[in-house]
Amino acid sequence: MKYLFGSRRSERLSWPLAVFTAMAPWGFLWLGLRALLGYLWPPGGGIGDARWWVWATTADLSLVLPFLLFAAGVALASILQYRRGLLRVTILFAIVLAAVSYCLEAWVSPTLRDRALSTSATAPVEARRFGPRTPVGLLRNLRYVEENPPDEYALRIDAPQLVPPNVLRWRLHYPLAHAVFGLLNVILGILSAQVTGDLARGMRRNLRLSIGIVGGTAFFSLRVVASPVQPFLQDGVMQSGILGAWAPLMLPLIEILVLSQVLRARSR
Repeated sequence: MKYLFGSRRSERLSWPLAVFTAMAPWGFLWLGLRALLGYLWPPGGGIGDARWWVWATTADLSLVLPFLLFAAGVALASILQYRRGLLRVTILFAIVLAAVSYCLEAWVSPTLRDRALSTSATAPVEARRFGPRTPVGLLRNLRYVEENPPDEYALRIDAPQLVPPNVLRWRLHYPLAHAVFGLLNVILGILSAQVTGDLARGMRRNLRLSIGIVGGTAFFSLRVVASPVQPFLQDGVMQSGILGAWAPLMLPLIEILVLSQVLRARSR
């Protein structure tokens, strides 16, 4: 990626703008598509329901932010070649954004959801039995289910006391695993920029897009496959929730290993 500013004197101020410029178009694209879907769904809600909009936007931002960190890594790679000190800034930046993603997904979004349900005349009272689905609420729910196992488990919004323990564990671990994916995505972006740095501009851009989009899509697909929700709904199979949350991280780890080996081979 070409450095955003031509003057070395602007380096101190350019890296935040470079990162924002790299991430913002993809973020706005996703939120725009989500806004269009929100206009069509849910029935009776949509654009007129402000509480639903706030909750949905927060949930979408927590979902997409770790994916956008790949673009941030690519942008930062162009700066790292000029200033080694920015390596520490990059690590801190990635940790901060990953923490923001975790807080949004694990704490803010469930709290907004609970508040929206509390003011909805159609929401079942039992849906809020254990409070917001924050880590505290999920642990409370998990403890109750383990101490009072039902005759039959079920996934129903009006019966959180019937949710399988493995699904609750998956919901508890997934936000943290998703935040770790964001950290790995920054590394992937930096490595991708370094591997493709000597290519022609068009090929370089296309290859970086391919690595980011294909890798992100594959990770999301693995997340769906590894989730214990679908197997339970289909056949009642109780897959491990903890493994389902963390196993998809094997993909970005393998990508990092492959790209590192390519760079090592070039340096010989």
